Amino acid sequence: RTVVLLKLGVHRAKFNVGFYNSLMGLGRDPGAVEIDAFEVLNGVGADGVQHSLCPGALDNFWRSVENVTTAQGRSIYYFVSQASPLRKVHIRGELRLSGPVGGGIYDWGYASGGFAADSKVDGGVEFGGQQQFITRNSEVLAGCVYKHGAWSNVLVGSKGEYQHEQNQLARVTEVPCTERIAEKPYIMFEEAENKYFLMVPQPEHNKKGVSWERYADDSATHKIDFENVYVADAETATAATINAKIAEGKAIVLTPGVYKISEPIIVSRSGTVILGLGMATLMPAEDAQWMDSLVFVKDNIENVRIAAVLLEAGTRGSDALLKWGTRRDSTGANTGFLYDIFCRVGGDRDASMPEVMTNTMIQINSSNVVGDNLWLWRADHEGPRNIGVTHSRNKVWNALQVNGDNVTIYGLFAEHALHDQVVWNGENGKTFFFQCELPYDVTQQNFGDAGYSGYVIGDHVKEHDLRGAGVYTFFRDFDVHASSGFRAPEDANGIRLQNIFCVFLDGQGGIDHVLNGKGTRTGSDSQGRPNYIC
Repeated sequence: RTVVLLKLGVHRAKFNVGFYNSLMGLGRDPGAVEIDAFEVLNGVGADGVQHSLCPGALDNFWRSVENVTTAQGRSIYYFVSQASPLRKVHIRGELRLSGPVGGGIYDWGYASGGFAADSKVDGGVEFGGQQQFITRNSEVLAGCVYKHGAWSNVLVGSKGEYQHEQNQLARVTEVPCTERIAEKPYIMFEEAENKYFLMVPQPEHNKKGVSWERYADDSATHKIDFENVYVADAETATAATINAKIAEGKAIVLTPGVYKISEPIIVSRSGTVILGLGMATLMPAEDAQWMDSLVFVKDNIENVRIAAVLLEAGTRGSDALLKWGTRRDSTGANTGFLYDIFCRVGGDRDASMPEVMTNTMIQINSSNVVGDNLWLWRADHEGPRNIGVTHSRNKVWNALQVNGDNVTIYGLFAEHALHDQVVWNGENGKTFFFQCELPYDVTQQNFGDAGYSGYVIGDHVKEHDLRGAGVYTFFRDFDVHASSGFRAPEDANGIRLQNIFCVFLDGQGGIDHVLNGKGTRTGSDSQGRPNYIC
């Protein structure tokens, strides 16, 4: 795990952003740190070398770029998939999000989706072959556009025009304003004081475009002196130490590394900030017993921020990897925010090693929580030889359970759990962008006949908003027919669904209906083509 922190000024360099790498400027806003370019190309391995064009950007995970400006007129090639966010960047050229690997329907290359927020792109955004992509509170210059994309693009609170082309498969979902958000915390170096500060942007409502141009006004951010920050090191920090520092009122910065913990990290105070750097990872220690969760946020606290942490399941199991609260009535209007939270069940082990497990990746029981870019992944392949996971190893039943009310998520990616991927029981939930791949290695008996789906809204729910959502199948090992990609109450006028669809990627079987019993079958005869219902 690595983070490159750039002090203020001009750095005449191009940065290749590899696995478990983060590139971050230390300015108050992106204009304080200028670089030539940053880059991720197709087929780049863990060694940073481009070995071939295949598999495109499908495996380009776990990296990030934040708070920098690039050279005038320079196009940026950032060919990535999940868990590779762009935040608070100013690209003074075009941004290209995938590159060609061949012809046919994938002429623009393979890329399975991504996330960008609070950014300016002067030369426009070329989504290329991105299956789905969410752009929140971003801007392109007048005369430039957002364009292409394979199936679905979601623009939330963003400025600029999406350019539709004749006969394109992709749909765009445009949401004029971001109803409720606070941008991700970040580290700033103040030259005048020769000190570092942890900057915590304040909540905003009905936001359109970027907000970092207002950060010169101290009222737009809360500024925490590093005297009040505990900087953790993976070699020495324990969960007990971190919990004690939180109880003292300290903010927490997790430096790059793998933190092997024997007890949960407990967020016990309002206003707590936890910020990971360089894909900082929390996982159970080898001798850890079953845990209720790796991270737990207590009831009756507010204004919590948890950002940029990779959570991994362990061999003894847990009820969840992250659990927020125990009941929906235990919080006020500003409970807190999750940013760039990536969960992983398996992927680092082959079949000769003990399997890992958890019941759920994230469980949100409190109300008024906001999620901003979550990738919840049961691995479909295992290292180090990239062999497919089989026989439902590394068990997790649901990627996400939401029991609290008024929970909003911008950018939800949920893949390969063995039951329903997302189960939403709270009222007035809102999801802007959902991408889901059903598990590869299930059977008709344990998945299809059980009626499992990608996104399930509880039968009792009266109000829910889901926009720009796709469920895919690659039933690799068995002939599986899922009954529907989405399930929702049929008699509730407050259930709002926009641009939801299913896609057959490859393999066997398919999905019989898009929503409940509606929509035509998605199977091999429509490979690679989205089947929309609304």
